[in-house]
Amino acid sequence: MPLPEPDLVRVNLWIERLNAEMPAHVLSQLRYETEVYRNAVTLVECRLVDLDQPGGDWFRIPFARLRFTRSRGWELYCADGNSEFHVYDLVPPADDVDVLLAEISEDPTCIVFG
Repeated sequence: MPLPEPDLVRVNLWIERLNAEMPAHVLSQLRYETEVYRNAVTLVECRLVDLDQPGGDWFRIPFARLRFTRSRGWELYCADGNSEFHVYDLVPPADDVDVLLAEISEDPTCIVFG
């Protein structure tokens, strides 16, 4: 099932804002991206493997997943230390993806950004 295109645009804009708010000296070492697969958008933190090699390899750490179904709408999942995803049950599924993006931004439990 294809994901709603307007929602994908909003998720990507949210990621762009996250990157834009980052201090300039950090941008060469850290960035955020999305990975879309089937009915889910995974939010990923990308870090430079070797800080002494700015053009080097990056490793990717998934930290949240937004999953869409027609019956439930968008659901939020958070990754644990082993990159396994678990339902984030402090906010119910929502038809509006912005509700879940706001919860990630707020991160009231510090489970997303630490």
